[in-house]
Amino acid sequence: MIDAILLRLRKFFWNHEFLRLFIIILLIWVTGALVLWIFEHEGNPEEFGNVPKCFWNIAVYLFSGLDSGQPKTAAGKITVTLILIMSLGIVGIFTGTVASIFVERKIGGRRFMPPKKLSKHIVICNWNNKGINIIRELRAKVLKIKRPIVIVSNKVEEKAFPELDELEEFKKVYIVQGDPTNVLNLKRAKIMDAYSCIILSQKSAGNYADAQSMLIAMTIKQLCSENKCQKIHIVTEAVDPKNFEHLYKAGCDEIVSAGDFALRIIAQSALTPGLSKVYTNLITVSEETNEIYQLPVPPQYYGKTFEELGADILKKRNTKNPSILIGVKSKEKIMLNPRKDLFNKFEEGDKIFLVSFTYPDLDFLNR
Repeated sequence: MIDAILLRLRKFFWNHEFLRLFIIILLIWVTGALVLWIFEHEGNPEEFGNVPKCFWNIAVYLFSGLDSGQPKTAAGKITVTLILIMSLGIVGIFTGTVASIFVERKIGGRRFMPPKKLSKHIVICNWNNKGINIIRELRAKVLKIKRPIVIVSNKVEEKAFPELDELEEFKKVYIVQGDPTNVLNLKRAKIMDAYSCIILSQKSAGNYADAQSMLIAMTIKQLCSENKCQKIHIVTEAVDPKNFEHLYKAGCDEIVSAGDFALRIIAQSALTPGLSKVYTNLITVSEETNEIYQLPVPPQYYGKTFEELGADILKKRNTKNPSILIGVKSKEKIMLNPRKDLFNKFEEGDKIFLVSFTYPDLDFLNR
């Protein structure tokens, strides 16, 4: 418990530059004042006769030089000399800290570069008119886990963002200004430590938008391989459905073509009236709509069938957040409403898909 508290304090200390600088100055100030008082208060009472006078003299030494009382003892002179030397270092640290902040603002605008310890975040490569709404969905109030977001693009305009203090969902959104095909920019975005990556199509690239997305995916794949870490999940927006196969080979895990998807919904809605509203309900994240969630199979259901788990979820369902089992992911294959000849029993590592208002808690299955 104590070790955990110390670890958190250490992380907090090293992640706040100005706080760290303030604590260092405070320690030097207090220590120097006490040392001077111990060695000088008897032989030099006019300048160091009490502790407040010593504090004042140390403050002068730190911020303006040897313009205050001068010590008489050897120990006092050594102390003042050390403090004067450290004051130069403090000025350098302060100047460097302020300069680094201005550099970050120059590179990333009013939204700073990602923190050094950032992980499990979502990276968005490229930027277009869909970006704002994607962020709103990723940071919706109904979501329990609101992951930080890092945007890597040389086309993003900050004026398109609400002010940081206006909307909660746009906090912890960071910007790396630059080409997302550049390895350095992806490293700045901490891509190897990310939870997932979204590659938006770069409209300005025209017919070569998908080719640029392939290059980004290949670069991410190479970075993960070189750093011997698991490749992150990549979702890509495609312009031309003909490029799906090439995007998959480049390392994309999921590919979405807005035009192709819209055409399918239009056709299906013509055959089944109201279907577009069903799709909208499922892909809109809010407290009033249902979403599709992926969860690991509860261990007690290893070796049991899809029907058995589905029946228990319906029978023991949570009335405040009811859920319905609709599919399974087994051995990297996704099956919705699987037939018995296609899927037999659950195994360790399988995932299930549920329709629910918020992220389901399956603890009710233990009752």
